[in-house]
Amino acid sequence: MHLAPIFNDDQKLEPQASDSLDLELLQPNRIQPERWMLGPMAGRSLVMQHLFNRMRCTAPHFRLVNVEGENGSGKLLVAQTLHLLGPSASGPFIPCIAAAFVEDPQTLWTEARAGLIYLARVDELSPDQQRQLRDFIERAAHERIRSAKSSAPLQLVAGSAQPLRRLAATNAFRSDLASHLTAIRFAIPPLRDRKEDIPLLAGLFLRNWSRQHDKPLRGFAAGVLPRLTSYSWPGNVRELESVIAAAALECAGQWIRPIDIPLLHWPVPVPSIPVAPDPFAEDPNLDRAILRHITRVLARTNGNKVRAAKMLGISRSTLYRLLEPNTHPSSTVDPT
Repeated sequence: MHLAPIFNDDQKLEPQASDSLDLELLQPNRIQPERWMLGPMAGRSLVMQHLFNRMRCTAPHFRLVNVEGENGSGKLLVAQTLHLLGPSASGPFIPCIAAAFVEDPQTLWTEARAGLIYLARVDELSPDQQRQLRDFIERAAHERIRSAKSSAPLQLVAGSAQPLRRLAATNAFRSDLASHLTAIRFAIPPLRDRKEDIPLLAGLFLRNWSRQHDKPLRGFAAGVLPRLTSYSWPGNVRELESVIAAAALECAGQWIRPIDIPLLHWPVPVPSIPVAPDPFAEDPNLDRAILRHITRVLARTNGNKVRAAKMLGISRSTLYRLLEPNTHPSSTVDPT
């Protein structure tokens, strides 16, 4: 039995009293989600609609663009959408890790022809890789000016989880490269800041999954959408899509129920446990304090020394030197 329509074409795509969503409301003869989509992207929130408008205006004209956003927020989708809307739509779309591109940029640059290259994780480039990318971008720009028949791709999108301008302000990223890449910049808001988009996205993900796997699913039962919108989504849209896919697999009937969503973990109050005092808390030795701080930063980056050096605002060589016991200042200073 179908649920009564919760909203019509002029209403918001949000749960009403029943807190449920019938996928038939996403069919072409009912509510049309395409009105809130741009290419593969979807969003009803004002911030996403503003982003879509900027992308429409920018796509036909840009050469370099920076897309900022947390992991899983949709940076690759932005690059794909810009490709579809721009002059490079008839050319190839080539996504790659920025560090791999820097190793052999000319090959990919030539293969792309009049397409678009998406460079992921630009903010993770080492100082030397940043210099190489800057040199290549400047060289490619001069070649394009000299020859209108250049085989270089028309457009390049650089993705970064951290704002490049902020990194440049702390000397963790080359300011000249940041200036090149961020002349045009798109910032994707995290899903927790646009929760009004969750019902739309969840419905689209479930509809697409149902079609791809030929499993008839009607929608979300009461209680599911409030559960989805109350979660903070640290993995952003990518995590939401994974959760919907897992729920669709768990679902025994045609309606996704709260019990079908086992992957969300809300904070649970934990009784406070007395913590033993840190024996080094009052240690006045500067070198040991520096080592302790570096150790904590390395733990936060799971041992990634490149990221740790960026967070510390030092070069990798300096980090390596500080980690070597025989090169600490205290080991070279005359004790007298």
